[in-house]
Amino acid sequence: MASEITKTKTNKRGVRYGIGQDPDTGAWGVWKLCQNYAGHRKGGVSSTWRYIEKDMTQEAAETLFARRSA
Repeated sequence: MASEITKTKTNKRGVRYGIGQDPDTGAWGVWKLCQNYAGHRKGGVSSTWRYIEKDMTQEAAETLFARRSA
């Protein structure tokens, strides 16, 4: 299941969140950008999007995204 992140926002702590929809199922999800050490990468940092919650309705996803990114 690959989601397409349509909107991102950074909260006051500097954490970046994204909201997106899965094009196959139409379900919505909220994602967080995580940065971890990776010795094989140039600069030593690897960034990946990890889900907080998925398979949600659009209204529920918008509410969670607004609360997390405030």
